[in-house]
Amino acid sequence: MEKQITRWLEKGLITKEKALELLTDHKEEAQKKRKIRSQIALYTIGSILVGLGVISFIAANDWIIQLFLKFDLLKILAIFAATTGTLYGGYKLTYEHKKYPRLGNTLIFLSTILIGGTYALIGQIYHLNANNSSLMFLWLISVLPLAYIFRSKAINALSLILFILGVIFYYMELSFDSGYTWTIFIPVALGSFLYCLGNVPPIQKNYDDFSLTYKLTGLVPIFITLLILTCSIEDSYKLISINYFLPIAFLMVFNLVNLLLEKNKTRLFKIETGFIFTILILLSVVLMAPAIPSVPALILVHALIISMIAAGFTFGYEFEKVRLVDLSTTFLMLYVITIYCRWGWSFFDKALFFLLGGALLIGLGFFLEKKKKTLIKENKGEEQ
Repeated sequence: MEKQITRWLEKGLITKEKALELLTDHKEEAQKKRKIRSQIALYTIGSILVGLGVISFIAANDWIIQLFLKFDLLKILAIFAATTGTLYGGYKLTYEHKKYPRLGNTLIFLSTILIGGTYALIGQIYHLNANNSSLMFLWLISVLPLAYIFRSKAINALSLILFILGVIFYYMELSFDSGYTWTIFIPVALGSFLYCLGNVPPIQKNYDDFSLTYKLTGLVPIFITLLILTCSIEDSYKLISINYFLPIAFLMVFNLVNLLLEKNKTRLFKIETGFIFTILILLSVVLMAPAIPSVPALILVHALIISMIAAGFTFGYEFEKVRLVDLSTTFLMLYVITIYCRWGWSFFDKALFFLLGGALLIGLGFFLEKKKKTLIKENKGEEQ
C-alpha cells in the first residue's frame, strides 16, 4: 500500500499532504490489525488451555466423578451449565453488549470445546469408550450449526478436524472388526466429499470462505494420494467390494445434484464438477481393474497432478484466491521434490544432486515470484 501511495504521488494523482494523510492512516490501520491478531491468538490459546484445564481437573479427581454418580441430575446440570453458560456469555459479549467481540467469539469457541469434553466425561462416568468415531461425529453434529450461525472460521475449522478424525476412527474400527485395509479409496473419497460440500450452491453463495476451506482441505488428501501413487502402484489398492462402490455412487449423485441446483454455472464451477467426476470415475476403474498396466497408470497420475497444480494457479490468480495460489505452490514444491528425489538420487553424484536440487528450487521460486508480480501489475493496470 505504501508503494502504491508513493506511485500515486509521483504521478500527481494526489498531493503531498494527502499522501502523508493516507500513509498515516495506513500505518494506524496496520497497527490495529497487528493488535487484533495478537488478541485473537491470546484469546484462542487461552480458551483452549482453560477448556483442557477444566476437563483435566475433573477427569483427574475421582471424587468429583463419584459425587456426580450419586446425583445424576446434579451431574447433568453441572456439565450443561458450564457449556451453555460459556456459550451464552460469548453471545452476550459479541452481539448484545458489543464491547468485547473478540473475547465473546473466544468464549463461543471455548463452548464448542467444552461440548466435546462433556461427551468425553459422560463416557468416562458411564465407562463408555470415548475414543471412537461416534464421539467425533456426535461432537461434529453439535458444533457444526454454531459455525454457520456465528459465521465462525475457528468453529468451522474444528468441525473439519472432527469430521476427518471421525472418518479415520471409523475405518480403523472397520479394519479391526472386519479386516478391511486402509486403501487409496478412503483419502480420495474423503477429499471428494469435502470438495462436493464446498460446491453446494447455498454454501458457495452465503459462506464463500467456508466453501473455499472445504475445497482446499479436500484437495490435500487427493493430492497426497496421487503423489504416493507416483512412487508405488500396488495390487493391494485394487479391492472389489460393494462397501467401496456405494460411497462412490453417493458422491457422484451429490456432485450431480450440485450441478443441477446451481443456476449460475460458471466456467470454474463446471470445471470443478468435472474434476470430481473424473476423480471418482478413475477411482472406480482402479478398484474394478486389478490388472491395470503400471506405465499408463503412472502417466495418468502425473497428468492429474500437473493438471491440478496448473488449474490451481490459473484460477487462483484469475479469481484472486490467495489461499488457492499458496496451496498450489505447496503442491508444486512437493511434486518437484518428490520426483527429483525419486529419480535424481540414483543418477547423480550426491554433491551434484544437492546443488542441482537447490538451484532448481531457487529457480522455481524466482519464476513464481516474477509471475505473481506480473499479474499484480496487470491487475493494477486494469483498475486504473
